[in-house]
Amino acid sequence: MSKTAAAEVLGAVVAVILAVACWNAGVEVHRFAAVADGAPEFESASYSGSWIAGATVLVVVAGVLAVDAARRSLLIRSHTR
Repeated sequence: MSKTAAAEVLGAVVAVILAVACWNAGVEVHRFAAVADGAPEFESASYSGSWIAGATVLVVVAGVLAVDAARRSLLIRSHTR
C-alpha cells in the first residue's frame, strides 16, 4: 500500500469518527414524565439539520477516500511507465 493510499485510509477513518460525533451532537432526546397514573412516559427526539448534514457530508467524503485508497492499492502499474 502506498503512502497516499494509507493517508486516505486514515483520512476516511477520521472522517467517520467525526461523522459519528456530528450525528450525536445533532440528536437531542427529550423525556416527558407520565401525566396520569398508569400512562407511559413519552420520549421525543429532535434533530438539528446542520449537524446531520455535516455528518452526511463526512460520510460521503470517507466513502470517496476509501474508494480512492482501494483504487490506488489495487492499481496495477503499466509496463510502459
